[in-house]
Order: sequence, then structure tokens, then C-alpha cells
Amino acid sequence: MGRLTAVIALGIFFALVAPAGAVPHDASPRAVLGSLPIPQVQLPVADRAAGDNYGDAVAISGDTAVVGALEADPGGTDAAGAAYVFVRSSGVWKLQQKLTAADGGAGNRFGSAVSISGNTIVIGARYNSPAGIANAGAAYVFVRSGGVWQLQQKLTALDLDYNDNFGWSVAVSGDTVLVGARNRNTGGDADAGAAYVFVRFGTLWATQQVLSIDGLAEDHFGVSVALSGDTALVGVPDLDIVGAPNGGAAYLYARANGVWTAATAQPLFAIGSFADSDHFGCSVSLSGGTALIGASGHDAGGHPNAGAAYLFTRTSGAWGTLPQMVAAGDPADGDYFGGAVAVSGDTAVIATQWHNSVIPTGTGAAYVIRRSEAVWGTAQMMLTAASAAADDWFGAALAVSGDTILVGAPQRDTAGLADSGAAYVFASGPTILKLSPTSGRRGAIVTITGKGFGRTRSASVVKFGTKKCTKYVSWSSTRIRCRVPATAAYGVRRVKVTLKSGASNTKSFRVKR
Repeated sequence: MGRLTAVIALGIFFALVAPAGAVPHDASPRAVLGSLPIPQVQLPVADRAAGDNYGDAVAISGDTAVVGALEADPGGTDAAGAAYVFVRSSGVWKLQQKLTAADGGAGNRFGSAVSISGNTIVIGARYNSPAGIANAGAAYVFVRSGGVWQLQQKLTALDLDYNDNFGWSVAVSGDTVLVGARNRNTGGDADAGAAYVFVRFGTLWATQQVLSIDGLAEDHFGVSVALSGDTALVGVPDLDIVGAPNGGAAYLYARANGVWTAATAQPLFAIGSFADSDHFGCSVSLSGGTALIGASGHDAGGHPNAGAAYLFTRTSGAWGTLPQMVAAGDPADGDYFGGAVAVSGDTAVIATQWHNSVIPTGTGAAYVIRRSEAVWGTAQMMLTAASAAADDWFGAALAVSGDTILVGAPQRDTAGLADSGAAYVFASGPTILKLSPTSGRRGAIVTITGKGFGRTRSASVVKFGTKKCTKYVSWSSTRIRCRVPATAAYGVRRVKVTLKSGASNTKSFRVKR
């Protein structure tokens, strides 16, 4: 294992405790994002089979989601793997296409890692054997045109070697792809690991740079990777940190003029609380100036392997050295909280696939926290699956885009098929922020300001109390102008917007005589 000799200053960390309003372990599959309900939807596929592990990897970008099934047997090829692409229209998710590797072989595990950015998807196949080199690994780039996904290029390492596991982790942002190879032998050290940066020129991808550290054997640099614009984040969960074997670390890189260099003087650590086998860096996520890093082996609250996660923020171009620690409000031995993490804008999600949310057998859960006015809040909301069962591993994979959260449960026995897997979408419905005016007569024009109203008025309803609006002046995803119904009852009435994706919160409007 590698050993970092830098002196680490002890810092302050903050545990976020679940409030009374958080969803308890035996609650319904609805939770709260901010103050709004989050309807839960499964993303089903007709050809799912026992042992597919559908949901072991997930990714989402806007209205497109990707779900990996690394053990699927396309064409009868054992564990060649597959990935499924879904699109959302008017709040409804539908399968768009099933992706497989045309040259996939048995045991390749295509779909073991997935990432999406706009119309580009990258899929890892960590056990692919390019050029006949067993388990060297590969990553496949698909692009969408006219609603159809086609392979653009298969990516491999220029220095590929036996058992590198290139494609163990993948990330894409625009025209840049980052691929982790956790077992690459770097500097003569077995399984030290590396991460490869590729850039797209037209329709062709080329290696831009190989990222690695001066560590030792079995550091596993590249187990997790994240990418946001010109910033990259790489997890090294088995790095030895100043007397803490396998304490772990994560490295930030910034790109300028086509060259990637360290973005901080030292790697990121679980400052003030790192210990043996914390495995800080086992999962990482980036969104603009926010880095979220999991440490699934941390002994939170004195509970062995309860797990933790850490939030780092960039201010005025500089990354802070004191992270905010996040621990489950009810930590337990062996939860491994932080095994998967995801952050997008002001929403962070942290999973614990071993959490006993219903019965003591690893049903799994995911916790949501929000940021308001540049400060991450103290509230945690727990997401769980409907009819959760033993060893579902809900939370084995996470993704978030805006107010939509995608959670994988690869061991769930769906439709009676053992370990066939499942994927769940949690999305806050439309949100009303303001009514203007807040009172008026029947027929008066009211402006409803908010978000998530949808681009068109199809299959949507605005009500003043129990009466529907029938006359609309204008409609957009953030602003509705409509007339108070002619039959609306006088007095204070609650205004609500209902779409296929769910119902909004309500605001008060006084109907005058």
C-alpha cells in the first residue's frame, strides 16, 4: 500500500442528524426533498432475467437516464453485460434503447460503470480483453442522434496490460472522458492504479493525459472518478495515510491549456477523523465547485464501518481544506454509508446499501441533503424502496440531476427473478414559489411562479381549491398565467399544480366577491 508522509492538520467536522420529519425505516417509499413529496417510479425492462444485477451502475442527465446490468447475457453470452437508456417526456419514463458491445465476450461486464453528459454516454467494461489481453478493460462511447444511440468509439489504454481493469470507473463531461484503471501497474508498483483522460476532436477520441500518483502497490488509484468541466476528481481508497493503512484519499485536478495539474497542494482527506480502513475515496462526485467523497469504512459514532461522507467546496477559485462531514442520523455497524455518493447543484445524495431500513438484512437506503444560501443544511431525508426486501442493496449506485434522483438496487428480486435488480427514480413534483397577486375576483389573471411545471400544458391541471382553471394566458416550465375559475368558491383557497410527475405544494389565494 502507498503511504503519504505529509503532515495533516486536524480539522473540524460536522455530523448531520436526521430531523424528526425524516422518513423512518418502516415508512412509505415517499420522502421529502426540501418540503416536497418525491414520487417513486421504477424503470422496468421486459427482458430482465435472474442474476442480471440491473441497477449496479446508474447515471442521469436531465431527462435521460442510464442503467447498467453488468451480469446480463445479451445474445446468450454469459455476463457480457448491457445498459438501458430511458427518456422522460411529460413526466413519464420510457425505454429508449438497450445498449450492448458488438464485440462483447463472456464475463466482460459491459455496464459495470456508466456516465452520461447530454447526448454522450460512456460505458465501462472492466473485464473486456482488447487485443487478447485478459481483463485489460475498455470503455465504449455512444452518441445520440435523432433519438438513436450509436457507438462512436471504443476506448482502451495505449499501455494496456493484463488485469488493469480499465473502465472500472467512468465519467464524461462535454467532450472529455475520464476512465479509471484501478489495477494498472504504475511505476513498477502492482495495482497502484491510474486514470486516463480522453478528449473528443470532431468524432474521434484521443488520450490527453494519464493521471497517477507516486504511491505503492495496491493503492487502487481510479476506483472512483468524477468530472465537471475542467475539474477532475479521483478516489484512492486504499492509500495509507500517516499511520492509517487504507485510510484513503482523493486527488483533485484542474485543466488549463490542455494540461491537467493538481488543483490543491495536498490531496483531500477526511480531516480530523481519518483512521485505519476508512476507505475515503471509495466513491466520489463533482458538481461545479462541490466535491462529495465517501468513506464507507469510517467508524461513525463508534459504530465499526458505519461510514461517512465529506463535502468540500471551492470558494474564489480555492478548495477549502476543512470538509463538512455527513453521517447517517442513525448509524449502525456495517452500514457502509458513503459507498455511493452523488451531487448536483444544491442536492447531495449519500447511500448505504447495507442499511437495515426494513429488516436486518441489508435492504439499503439513500439520504438527501440540500444547500441553501451557500450552506449545506442539517436535514437528512431517507429514501427507501417500496416493498423493500432482504439484500436488495438499494443504494449500490446513485445519480442525481437537478431535483431527480436515480437509485440502483442490483440484488432486488424483481418479478420473482433472483438478483435481477431494479432502478428507482425519485423526483420532486412541480413547485410553486409565488402567486401574484395573492387575492382577486373570479376571472382575474394570476401569475404562478415556480419550477418543474413542464414545457407544455398537456396532461396538467391548476386548481383553485377544487375548481380547475380552464382559461390560460401563458404556460412555461417556471411561469403559469391563468384566470381564477368562474366557479371558484369565495374565501381563501389553496392553489395547486398537478402533472404526471406529481402534485406541487400549495399556496393560498383569496377569492374576492
